[in-house]
Amino acid sequence: MASNEPTNDKSPVLKALRLLAHVAASSEPPTLAELSRAMQLPKPTTFRLARALESAGFVRKDPLTLRYQIGTTFENVALNGLRNSAAHGTRRLLMNQLAEQLGARVNLVVLKAGNLAFVQWVESTAPLRVEIRGDLPMPVHCSASGKLLLAFGPVELREGVFRSAPFTGYTKNTITTARGLAKELDAIRKRGYSVDDQELLSGVNCLAVPVHNRARQVVAGLAVMAPVASLPLEKLKRHVPDIKACAAGISAELGYEPLTAADGAAMPAPSAVVSKIRRTQSAGFNQRSAR
Repeated sequence: MASNEPTNDKSPVLKALRLLAHVAASSEPPTLAELSRAMQLPKPTTFRLARALESAGFVRKDPLTLRYQIGTTFENVALNGLRNSAAHGTRRLLMNQLAEQLGARVNLVVLKAGNLAFVQWVESTAPLRVEIRGDLPMPVHCSASGKLLLAFGPVELREGVFRSAPFTGYTKNTITTARGLAKELDAIRKRGYSVDDQELLSGVNCLAVPVHNRARQVVAGLAVMAPVASLPLEKLKRHVPDIKACAAGISAELGYEPLTAADGAAMPAPSAVVSKIRRTQSAGFNQRSAR
């Protein structure tokens, strides 16, 4: 007798992948019972799948709450996938154009295990520039991208950071208290971008805007970093529409589309940005072919 069960649900591998995807997309870490209901699977089956993913490091179970979160193995896979995805070429071109336009370094940064990790970066070609290694640890409490991803990230993440206060002070501008950081994160959510006003490095400022995925989640920060002497913060703020336009193009490659025109205020629709980039790439290919 033929089974009425969907073909995809017959494979344990696909069941495990669906469970992993659900955990990754959950704004609140789910319990085993919640996973079982969401997957429409018996609790023993869900437990076996979750345990297999946990043993491989793809998910982790909080020993106190017994809720499931993404593990370090999956974070590494996701980060490498983002670095080497098909969108890499378009993303690089977008970031190159922004770096040349502003004369500044451009970083694409994500949170990995509560710390910042560089996905991609483009160095500034200006004589006066900031040079930072891609493997340099970046604190979340005093970097533009770190504060941005905290502001738009899960409540549990922010509360965990708040509990680690007082924070290390790197300059006289560094926010070192939980109350001060909470106030700053509220301001970031209201204005839609984050700044580092010489909070990590004296003489260096930074501005970061969100990058969204298909599910409209903020998954990365696009940040512009420059010396104060060449690009003061107030001047950098005037380029927020340009930085958001670049972020819109990167978001579009991840499948993001604004809900309404108002949601994308001060920046072009992602599809328009990507279309422009693809026309530029096509024109360059045609010119090379004609030689």
